[in-house]
Amino acid sequence: MIRGMSLRVIDANLNRAREGLRTAEEYARLVLDDAPSAQTIKDARRLVQTCADAFGPELLAARDIEHDVGTRPKADDVTRGSEREIALAGLKRAQEALRVIEEFSQLHSPTAAAAAAKARYAAYAAEQQLFINAPRRALLRESPVMAIFSGACAREDRRDVLKSLLDAGCRLFQLREKERTAAEFRRFAAAFIEHANGHEALTVINDRADIAAAAGAQGVHLGQQDLPPEDARRLLGPGALIGVSTHNPEEAREAEQIGADYVGLGAMFHTETKKVQSVAGPKAVSQVQAGVQIPVFCIGGITPANVGELVGHGARHIAVSSALLNAPDPGAEYKALCKALGEHA
Repeated sequence: MIRGMSLRVIDANLNRAREGLRTAEEYARLVLDDAPSAQTIKDARRLVQTCADAFGPELLAARDIEHDVGTRPKADDVTRGSEREIALAGLKRAQEALRVIEEFSQLHSPTAAAAAAKARYAAYAAEQQLFINAPRRALLRESPVMAIFSGACAREDRRDVLKSLLDAGCRLFQLREKERTAAEFRRFAAAFIEHANGHEALTVINDRADIAAAAGAQGVHLGQQDLPPEDARRLLGPGALIGVSTHNPEEAREAEQIGADYVGLGAMFHTETKKVQSVAGPKAVSQVQAGVQIPVFCIGGITPANVGELVGHGARHIAVSSALLNAPDPGAEYKALCKALGEHA
């Protein structure tokens, strides 16, 4: 009899898991427009169904709402302050329920217990995606200008430049130090990131996934000859932002297919910041953006004077170095770039 009553436990928690996961999935799909997180949660729901299918009709037959001492016919007396809180509560409820299902299913079906365990870990992954990865990627999409600190490690005014940009609203940075030792770069990056984190800004490291990991950066930007994106993600974790330098539609599509969160496209114009093998030009913008869903950051020789040409070809994001770092007022220059791009800082 006791073993039969445990089916009531499993049935109740299957319902609880389904409800919690569906709540979080709707948040991911309809509030955040976050397809990867929604898919992860959907996969978890399918595993829950696999668990339920392992029992068959005997599970529904065990349901006894009338004699359930924990039944609450009225809505729970809880207060939610935001959609985020609702989704988080749903995931936590699902995780707890799946653990209960996993334990009690061991009395009946190893298949069901295994499916519940997989669903639980999928729910853990979804929690990370929704509340760490998705906000990072949303901020990436919402940032019109990426400020690149190139060769700034030795600049005495680097802190003033960063403060000016942060005060102006810049929330996306890339650190590029080709001439510094790993130890020097790591110290500079750690101090920079600590300050940027205080303003909820994102910092990615150019080329060096090891420095990104050591300094606590939110991601890394890779060239075509650098560490493959999949290896960088294994090193930095699933929440890391991975950017890839591209020069044409084919490279951009390949970068997206292997997991890049954004691509850099260039060079748009001739630039003194770094040596470029070729200039893709503004016409490449519309061609590349037509083939990918991730943000495309145009780079190379961009100034407020020529942003309009990029906008004419559909540009929505730019990455800028010297025009910001060498400006008398970096914050004002940032705002000018945003205005020229059609955004509001």
